[in-house]
Order: sequence, then structure tokens, then C-alpha cells
Amino acid sequence: MHYISTRGDAAGKTFADILFEGYAADGGLYLPESYPKLDKHELKGLLGEEYPGIVYSTFRLFWPELSEESLWLLCRDAFQPKHFPYGRDQIDNFDCAPLSWLRDGVALMELANGASLSFDDHSMRFLSLAYERKLAPFKPPLTFLGATTGDMGASCEAHFGGRDDVKVVMLAPKGRMTRFQAAQLYANRDKNVLNIEIDGTFDDCQALVTRLLQDEAFRAKGRLAAINTVLWARIVTQVAAYFYAYAQAVDAVGEEVVFTVPAGNFGNAFAGWVAKRMGLPIMRIIVATNENDAMDRFFRTGTYCPRPSNETLATSSPSMDISRAANFERFLFELLDRNAERVKALMAEIDEKGEFTLAADEFAKLRRSGFVSGMSSHVNRLEMMSTLQFEYDTLIDPHTADCLYCGIYLHPVGVKTICFETVQPAKSPRMIREACGVEVGLPEGFADPFALQPKKLSLACDEAAVREAIDRFANGE
Repeated sequence: MHYISTRGDAAGKTFADILFEGYAADGGLYLPESYPKLDKHELKGLLGEEYPGIVYSTFRLFWPELSEESLWLLCRDAFQPKHFPYGRDQIDNFDCAPLSWLRDGVALMELANGASLSFDDHSMRFLSLAYERKLAPFKPPLTFLGATTGDMGASCEAHFGGRDDVKVVMLAPKGRMTRFQAAQLYANRDKNVLNIEIDGTFDDCQALVTRLLQDEAFRAKGRLAAINTVLWARIVTQVAAYFYAYAQAVDAVGEEVVFTVPAGNFGNAFAGWVAKRMGLPIMRIIVATNENDAMDRFFRTGTYCPRPSNETLATSSPSMDISRAANFERFLFELLDRNAERVKALMAEIDEKGEFTLAADEFAKLRRSGFVSGMSSHVNRLEMMSTLQFEYDTLIDPHTADCLYCGIYLHPVGVKTICFETVQPAKSPRMIREACGVEVGLPEGFADPFALQPKKLSLACDEAAVREAIDRFANGE
């Protein structure tokens, strides 16, 4: 299988070639030349399968060049329940991503039970083992460069920190994370990790990372590689989660389900679109936003108008405080029938005018795409968190509250709806206290991030200063 760019470059690269390559040479994102299809018989084969088996079955369709034995060992070793020990059920803890049913056919899928208490642990553990086993044509050491709202950075450092064959540089926005997220990220003491606190928003951090990774000379000098959500391997990991959730939820193959996911960088949402394209019976995917509602407004109106970075709101679900979603271009490419020239024109409009509007026929296709969206406010989050605690004795974080709020009000009655829980409530103690009036403790055996003094480099949102810091760290100066 070969991969192409959303901007039109058909370089014929394989999965291994793009394992840690975020952007194509033309600035686009990678997608497969075509999507594999699963028929009803193949979907039936997933029923009763454990998580590593479904991850393997998904990845072998996108990475056929890797031997079946190597791929199976990678998936088996990456997704053992012992590596995801922080689930709600500490007695029957034999699942990497268990489903917890609420009422009216709505379920939580626990995706945040790993080393950093976020869903990023799924893809990061997979990538760290792939890197360790040298399953792609790269020459270590690489320096991974990423931007984080807190969760992804902590996960990346948990899996790649403390190693001699890799370095990690993470940019994070000052004052835009929960106290727990900031403490967890900056508690890292590994010599191969550099955390840079940027005086700006996450969109500022992401824009800096994108420009630096697209600078071929700078990237080559520092042996820089991508680690953010734009990596295709991270999308495929999320595709597997959809197949596993479906296999656990349905009584028979062919039954349609609904998923509700956080908008974020649109990686989870696009993974659902891929799963649907591959044949998974998904009735709709509900994309939940917070007050930074560019994606919600796009799905309702056809106009994409992300806030300027200096107008991105700081909300009580900070991991969703993203205005310009990194993976949105992938969906746009597919929506426009893979018309790379049209994609380039619309992306240029965003750069020049700050927005674009789909043509009438394009908007009609968007309305038939299987996506719907909703927006949740601070009050809505408090309501949902309080309700879950009162009715189910279950604590949820504010990002999951956004998803549940939108999912409960937008899902069709009688259709099973699965909400992705991507962050543990322990990361938002202030919101738990405000909503539920209780204190949330750390999962048993989880190290207290507040026990260490923060270690970080604080910089202005200045590309030259960030370049200099990364250059020194990556090249050992």
C-alpha cells in the first residue's frame, strides 16, 4: 500500500516511510491511495476478539509490507492490559479499553487508562515499540518535535523519555493547561526531554511546530521527526479503537451505532470516518466542541472560520482549546473527492482571509457525510459531571463531559452510542470539586506529579528563539 498527500504529491511512500513523517514535501498530510474494505464476514471475525487482535487486524491492512509475525508481536506487546492498569474496575481489569454502559444505550469507552492517563498512551506505546524495534527506515537518534495541550506531551515523554536513542522536544502553552496537566508535563526529569513553555495558545505552539517540521534544512540538521496527531500511525491506532468498540457493543454485525468524540485536532473524528469508509456500520459521528466551536460552526454552516490564535478562548476543557484542527485537511480532501487543487485553494483562503465557505454542492455532501456536531459550555460540563456522579457514582473529566453532553442530546433514541473517554478525571480536580463537591484522588500506584519541581524552558512566542533552543538541544550544543 502506498500513501499520497492531500496537496497532490504522489510520492509512493509506504507506511514505514511515513511512520514518523508528519507532513509531505508539499505541505500536505498523508493518506492511503485507497481504503481497504471489510465485508460482513470479516466484521463477524472481530466479534469476541481481544484488543491486540483487533489492532493487528486493522494495521495489517495499512502496513502490509511488515511481516505478519513482526506486526503481531508489536500489537501483542503494545496492548497488554497490564500496560493500561488505571481503569475504573480494579478487580476485573483485563481490558485495554473497556466499555461502561450508562442508560438509554449510551456507553463510555475508557481510553485513558495508560501511563499518562490519556488516550494518547495507545498510540505512543505502539510507536515507542515500533521505534525500539527499528521497524521503519530511519537512523536513530531522532528528535521528536510536538505541540501539546498537556496530555499528548506527557504521554510521549512517558514512553520515549529516559532513552539514549531518541530526544523529545515539546511545546506547550503557558497558563492553558490544568494544574495537573502542567505539573505532569513539567515533572519530567529525563535528560533526553526538553519542555518549552510558550507564552501563547496551543494554536501558536502547533503553528511553530508545523513551520519547523516543514523547514527541510532545519529538520535535517536536527534529525527532527513528527510525533503529533498528524502521524498516520496515530490515526490507524484510533481506527482500531472504533472497531473494538463496535465489536463489544453490538449483538450482531450490521447493527448501526453512533460515536461521540471530542473535536480536538480532529484525529479521533477522522479515524471514525475512516472506519466507516472501511465498512464499519456507523450511523453517525458526533463531534463535540467546547466554546472554541469552529468545527461545530463548520458542520452547521459550511463555513470554516477558526479563531485567530490570540482569540482562542481558555476554557475548563483545555485539551479542546484548539481553533485550527491539524487533521481537518484530511477530511476536507476526502469530502472534496480528493481534489488536491481545491484543497490547496481553500487552505490558502484560511491563510489569507482567515476562513472559507464551501460551495452549495460541497455543503450538501458535508451534510451527508455522517458527521453531526454540538457545542458544550462550562455550565453544560458541570451539569454532565454532576449527573454522572449523582446517578452512577462515576467521575468524568470535563472533556468527556463535553462529549456526553453532545452525545446524549444528539444521538438517535434506541441507537447504541459510544462516548470516547480520552482523559481521566484525576487530571481535572478543580472541575470535579466544582461540579461534584468531592475530591478526586490519583489512581492507585500513580506517581504524584506535584511532588517534583517543574522543569521547563519559558520562551516568548518567537520562532527565532524557539529555533535556537531546539537547535542547541537536538544537536547537543
